[in-house]
Amino acid sequence: MEPHPNVPGGVRGDDAGRSPDDLGESPHEGEALVGREGELRQLLRGVEDALSGRGGLFLVVGEPGIGKTRLAVEVADESQRRGARVLWGRCWEAGGAPAYWPWIQSIRAYVRSVDPEVLKGQLGSSAASVALIVPEVRRLVSDLPELPSLESDGARFRMFEDVAGFLWTVARDQPLVLILDDLHAADMPSLLLLRFALRDLITAPVLVLALSRNVDREDPLRSAWSELLREPGSRRLDLTGLGEPDVARLILSVTGHVPPARFVEFVSDATEGNPLFVTEVVRLLADQGRLDPSSEGDAVIVTEGVRDVIGQRLRRLSDECIRVLTLASVLGREFELEALRSLAQVARDDLLGLIDEAVSRDVLSELPGVLGRRRFAHVLIRDALYEELGSAQRIELHRKAGEVLEGLYGDDAEPHLSELAHHFVRAAQGGDADTAIDYARRAGDRAAGLLAFEEATRFYRMALQLLGSRGRSDDESRCDLLLAAGESQARGGDHAAAQATFLEAAAAARRSKRPDLVGSAALGYAGRFVWPREGDDRRLVPLLEEALEGVGEDDGPLRARLLARLSGALRDREPRELARDISERAVEMARRIGDPATLSYALEGRFGAAWWPENPEERLAIGSEIIRLAEETGDLERTFQGHDARVCALIDLGEIADVDLELEAERLLVEELRQPAQLWLFTHTRAMRALMDGRFDEAEHLIEEALPLGERAQRWQAVFVHRTQSFLLRKEQGRLGEMEPIIRRSVVEYPTRYLFPSLLAYLYAELDRRAEARTAFETLAADDFAPLRMDSDYLLALSLLCEVVEYLGDVRRAELMYRRLLPFAGRRPASRIPIATSRRRLSRTSGWAPGRGRATRGCRTHGCSSRAMTPGTTSARRCSSPTHRAPARSSGWSRSARRSRPWCRRVDFSRSRIVVGRRPPWQVPATVPTFSGRKASIGRSRSRGTRSG
Repeated sequence: MEPHPNVPGGVRGDDAGRSPDDLGESPHEGEALVGREGELRQLLRGVEDALSGRGGLFLVVGEPGIGKTRLAVEVADESQRRGARVLWGRCWEAGGAPAYWPWIQSIRAYVRSVDPEVLKGQLGSSAASVALIVPEVRRLVSDLPELPSLESDGARFRMFEDVAGFLWTVARDQPLVLILDDLHAADMPSLLLLRFALRDLITAPVLVLALSRNVDREDPLRSAWSELLREPGSRRLDLTGLGEPDVARLILSVTGHVPPARFVEFVSDATEGNPLFVTEVVRLLADQGRLDPSSEGDAVIVTEGVRDVIGQRLRRLSDECIRVLTLASVLGREFELEALRSLAQVARDDLLGLIDEAVSRDVLSELPGVLGRRRFAHVLIRDALYEELGSAQRIELHRKAGEVLEGLYGDDAEPHLSELAHHFVRAAQGGDADTAIDYARRAGDRAAGLLAFEEATRFYRMALQLLGSRGRSDDESRCDLLLAAGESQARGGDHAAAQATFLEAAAAARRSKRPDLVGSAALGYAGRFVWPREGDDRRLVPLLEEALEGVGEDDGPLRARLLARLSGALRDREPRELARDISERAVEMARRIGDPATLSYALEGRFGAAWWPENPEERLAIGSEIIRLAEETGDLERTFQGHDARVCALIDLGEIADVDLELEAERLLVEELRQPAQLWLFTHTRAMRALMDGRFDEAEHLIEEALPLGERAQRWQAVFVHRTQSFLLRKEQGRLGEMEPIIRRSVVEYPTRYLFPSLLAYLYAELDRRAEARTAFETLAADDFAPLRMDSDYLLALSLLCEVVEYLGDVRRAELMYRRLLPFAGRRPASRIPIATSRRRLSRTSGWAPGRGRATRGCRTHGCSSRAMTPGTTSARRCSSPTHRAPARSSGWSRSARRSRPWCRRVDFSRSRIVVGRRPPWQVPATVPTFSGRKASIGRSRSRGTRSG
């Protein structure tokens, strides 16, 4: 974007009275806007909203020449008169522009126009991020901080938020109108930044006016449009052809003569009311002296294609001017005069004369405030010239253009790698593929460094295509490019595509006999988290095992990480000790290596592999060590994982106050990381806490908010958590029947997770469908509950099955379940149902408790007893305590009766001095108890959320 002329603080030039660039859609200065009065009113209402602090977006869509830019110029002029700052941005239609090009132009032009001290105050903490895409900021403002690590997934989110925050601050000082022209040619990172910024700018005095051609339904841009238009305050405005009255007005404005009705009809029909086409046809006729109202032959001219009409206009230029403009079309829609001079091999004065000739014919336009550059007045003019070149000519001219630009940029080629790659890739068919591959790879690396991951992937794929066209095998180079492409896809959030790319990389690594590269491909395929199970992915474990075999037995960071990731993948395999033992090997190796980053990675794998119900204290200590190591290396992602590990362990210990302290630490990290993976974990943990406290409306909102975040980070696990938390929420809302289709489907889709069959058995019992409940329960109870592995799902599943066994009156299974739960007395499973409650429920069903006979059962909390119970008995006598409600129930398991039965739950209270003490709880040794005491209270129990891993 460049500032609009005459805007306060904008860049001024000799042409300060002109539009930022006259694109040919309304070529004459002062020409009235014709036929767009209604659209103009809509846009100016948007300007007024922005001036009042209500930001928004207008997406103006129409075919080339329909008048999008002319309308935007009118909006810009009026916005300026009303006190707004107007900034323009242009996407580069001919290819070769750097990532974030419209944003680079905008911010660069703005920062040049303000005092450095004012700029420094406006940038604030956002300075390092803004300087990442506009390095000039660092030259203008001294003492900028370094940007945090770009390797984390959250780096791009931090940059996006900082750029949006900077624009918000600028708009606070003076309202902004941002005009983004040719949005159909935008790179995907620019569109992502626009979408992200809109969420902040909706509350700022900012109007974004985006101009674009219409695109095909299959074009990825359509999806980006849909995302933009879903943001609050976003609207679409379609421009269509002018009607005959407006065509007549436009002809009058061009010629100064009132056209006859028949002539207007001819022009309108042939051009479909496109203002550019109307203007070009009428100008041609005027130049040829054929605007005589009596002429009947004008229809022949009018029906010619607009490109032919443009061609006729170009032919009125001198031969040398056409030759130079043809070379300019190879450089792109915008071009440097010095590059064109070198390419055309003409003297500077001669070139300026030719440029003036083209400007006088409205073929080229100047760029206000930008020295040494020109632009084709319309992309159709550039295209008409370029398409006159044959294939061989294009290849040769792109090669020469690349060489000219290499010489022009010299040692400062880094910011121009995209442009250089564009030309050398176009020239590669001429035989020099190596240079094109090198530039494409370097352009991809630069784009990745700018967090423009989609652009990076595009360049890496470009290099891969050229590599394949060379006719000789180079699997090592291919693997290297595939690894880079897979990493950029993963960091851009396209995990499915990234996995496919990493599989390609593994195959290339095998062919090149590079086991280390197989290992890198395996880790890339496995994802950035260490703890996820293999789930339904049957490629993951074999690939990790193959990589381990290839790297050998020697200690090394790659082997330690492969072992750690394999331990997480094997969490559902029997015996459960298999994953634990592998994780122990990874941790021991990492300790020997002495690399804190590798050790924290291995410990994360260790936590997942040993996520068992009997060892929360051990897992708590692992989380604390991960935090310590991550803080040493400045790894915020791993720091978050350490806190998350502590949250899971503290929940199992029932230390809820300390859970809340950890969540506060996570919140601060999430705000700094700003990435979906950590936000998902944090959000679904908040949903669990809301369920625990009975804040069901809040829990429902958080559960739904977490799912799309998790699907981008770890879909298999995110869906699992969403369905489980939804089940527990609907259980409390009395709407469990709604979950039956989902839970039945989940049993099939998650065959290794016995939690879903447990939920299904509970659902059938809740709905009083005894036969189905019995069938589901028997599957789980086979061989004394052998299917129930003692893992992170164990206590939740067992606690819910306690209610099923009570419903079924199964005394023998009740005794077995009681014994299984006894070691965890006082603990809370992931569902937050106290184990003491489940044991009492089982003792009521079986009539059995330690040291007591089978004949009676009772309420040990109140010291009362109820009558003898035999299998199938469905009534009980209330105890004398007013808090013990045990009404008789029929064979139907009604919800009202179940809710009123005695659930005597233990409520744990954290030691308050931990909250205000000298050290945060994650620095307290795991062996030091963090609770000073426990209190018992009587009340109705609520089932709670899940943090099942």
